[in-house]
Amino acid sequence: MNIGDKVRFLNDVGGGVIKGFKPGGIALVEDEDGFDIPCLQDDLVVIDTNEYNFEKPAAKPKEAAPQSVNGQEYLASKGVARKSDDEEVDENLEARVVRLEMRIHKLEERLERLEGAKNLKDREKALNRQNRNNAKNEVLEVDLHAHEILETTRGMQPRDIKDYQIGVFTRTMDANIREKGKKIVFIHGKGEGVLRKAIIDTLKDKYKSCEWQDASFQQYGFGATMVIIH
Repeated sequence: MNIGDKVRFLNDVGGGVIKGFKPGGIALVEDEDGFDIPCLQDDLVVIDTNEYNFEKPAAKPKEAAPQSVNGQEYLASKGVARKSDDEEVDENLEARVVRLEMRIHKLEERLERLEGAKNLKDREKALNRQNRNNAKNEVLEVDLHAHEILETTRGMQPRDIKDYQIGVFTRTMDANIREKGKKIVFIHGKGEGVLRKAIIDTLKDKYKSCEWQDASFQQYGFGATMVIIH
């Protein structure tokens, strides 16, 4: 869709020629009365592409009156009744006023649709921002206790269990590493502190930009570590 393309309105009668563009997917369409009408590009259909070189068709030459017949006789031969100059001017002016009022009404309707579409997009953007903020503020809890992440520990040595727990920890971190500001609480239990130490060592080695601290004592006691993604 380019300047100079001839288009028709998708949801209305008529059309015109594209004279320019504005931000937000809006095109300015010059209608047959010379008005620039703002329209969503999605509401236009291109019917004749002639980039930058669109020329309006030349006006059809008026049929000349026969030389042997005067103006009044020629009009009478065409079935046109004679009118006074004042009467003809008044009727032309009234017709132009009616057309102008109709065009203004259609323009107001299009502006209302454009404003409604803009408001809808603004609401969608605000909702998306709110959802992203909610996701960041929501604390993700990951329980690393063996009975929570393994169906059975039969045949597994303590080191095997710890390696599996650290695997769950790293997969969780990798899945959320792009969520800046996100908080994740890893519940590892107090025990002898082996798993907690392994988590801290992994953070220092692989996730140096992240921050960590003891999670809420009221909620988790001494058995959880909170990681903040940075």
